[in-house]
Amino acid sequence: MDSALPDKSGRYELEGYVTQPDFFIVYRQPQRYINLVIHPGDHFRVITDATTFDYNYLVEGSKDSRLIQKMVNMQTRTLEKITEISTEYENSRGSKDFDKIKARIDHTYDQIVAEHKLFSIGLIEGNRESLVGLMALYQQLGRNAPVFDYKKDFKYYEMVDSNLSRLFPRSEAVIDLNRKVTELRELLRLEAGSPAPEISLPDRQGNIVPLSSLKGKNVLLIFWASWSSQSLAEMNKLTALYTKLAGSDLEYYQVSLDRTRESWLNVTEQRKIQGVHVSDLKYWDSPVVSLYHIEQLPVLYLLDKQGVIVRKDLKTEEIQEILAGIGMKSK
Repeated sequence: MDSALPDKSGRYELEGYVTQPDFFIVYRQPQRYINLVIHPGDHFRVITDATTFDYNYLVEGSKDSRLIQKMVNMQTRTLEKITEISTEYENSRGSKDFDKIKARIDHTYDQIVAEHKLFSIGLIEGNRESLVGLMALYQQLGRNAPVFDYKKDFKYYEMVDSNLSRLFPRSEAVIDLNRKVTELRELLRLEAGSPAPEISLPDRQGNIVPLSSLKGKNVLLIFWASWSSQSLAEMNKLTALYTKLAGSDLEYYQVSLDRTRESWLNVTEQRKIQGVHVSDLKYWDSPVVSLYHIEQLPVLYLLDKQGVIVRKDLKTEEIQEILAGIGMKSK
């Protein structure tokens, strides 16, 4: 938006025009920058030193930018602690007490991360109308080390999204967060502990059979197709398992993504595949594809007797052990 050359005392002034609060950076070198949230009408100062430009600075006159500074300072301290124990870990390799040292370092790391997360939660909850909450959500404490896990901490994503979408509906950053939260919400409804979305499709006789009609039994929900070689290989294993578990309270609900009734029935009849078989013969255009986010075949879900997802993306070899863990009754 603007650039300037510092005067002899190191002072400079930048000017810009904004119509709504938004994120900006000020930098002396592109890789060393200070994050700012600027509101219309803001007049503020950033005081820093050339050698510690991006982490040892002070902001005056901008509440949101001061919150960012507070978060950056905390993150700097947290990363320093992590670097310290990482150095100790590397220096301890090969020592006779390494296992004990590693256990202590792992515990210390967990405490450091938990402390930083608690700080971040407080920042989000205490500043619900600030764009800084969005930055807090996206913090990283290293490669593949986010502060917030979208599965475990989804409520904070929802909290920030609902507050900021109401206040800043035209902000690109907020719109992007809302899009992400919508996608996460769709994914989480297929996670373990969520009720399996209802399916109602015709069986081989043309009768509509809802997935929910099998409540009271453990259900193996299978998405497959006769044209998929991977599906056929898995179905062979599942057929053998069905025979092995005959008399148990496990039932198969098998959804085929076939295109023709003939190919679907030929495979199920020739291979004597037991259980409930349904299909709308719509191939990848079947509504179940988007409902269950199916991208490849086969896909297996295990549901408990209440129709709640126990596991997804499992293999046939894992099923018996999982069933034993949820107390399946067998003959």
